[in-house]
Amino acid sequence: MAADLTGVRVLVTGAGSGIGRAIAGRVAAGGSRTAVADVQGDRAEEVARLIRDKGGDALAITANVADQGDVDRLIAETVSAFGGLDVVVNNAGVGAIGFIESVRDPEIERVFAVNLVGVIRVTRAAASHLKASGRGRIVNIASVEGIRGSGLLPVYSATKAGVIGVTRSNAVELARYGVTVNAVCPGPIQTEMLAPLLADERYREKLIKGVPMRRLGVPEDVAGAVAFFASEEASFITGNVLVIDGGMTVKAL
Repeated sequence: MAADLTGVRVLVTGAGSGIGRAIAGRVAAGGSRTAVADVQGDRAEEVARLIRDKGGDALAITANVADQGDVDRLIAETVSAFGGLDVVVNNAGVGAIGFIESVRDPEIERVFAVNLVGVIRVTRAAASHLKASGRGRIVNIASVEGIRGSGLLPVYSATKAGVIGVTRSNAVELARYGVTVNAVCPGPIQTEMLAPLLADERYREKLIKGVPMRRLGVPEDVAGAVAFFASEEASFITGNVLVIDGGMTVKAL
């Protein structure tokens, strides 16, 4: 059963595929008015159309969170369409696979611009509207790699550790305005981002063996937690970092 989000105005970035797509569908199923944002406009429109086909209220917006002008327009269009903004889900993210000696500056800059600076920019642009909402929520999508690190993901891990830091800092800053700020840290989830690694059958088997539940996650495993954080049931939860990884990080301790 979806969390009750009737009439709640929600913006989901990176909502055209994977975890973001599942989140948009889940909050819409709970009754939200949903702004579906993605750098690929056709994907954003597809998700918004699917929501509308099910009787939901959805708006598709093409935006790159690494671009300040796009971020300002994204927030302005959402607020204009919905008359305000109650929830921001900072999901947009990109991957970068490779050992530290192989990472090049353009890749470093791209991953930081989307995964960390993009979260900061969207939050900054949305903050005043969330304060005015009276039930503001921010849910940031981090990663278990921001907690434990990985030899293959040094830059990605650094950005997700940064997202966790921003989450905790903003939770303290915005609490006085009734705005909660939480993060979820997915483990291995079957998405396009993880697909290059999962294509190696040996790596896939090794990854699954490292998960006590003996399976990879799916985007819907994350979407339910995000919907909960966006709901009234989570009104006294802030600064929380929720790991969703089938027990992988517990096993590593």
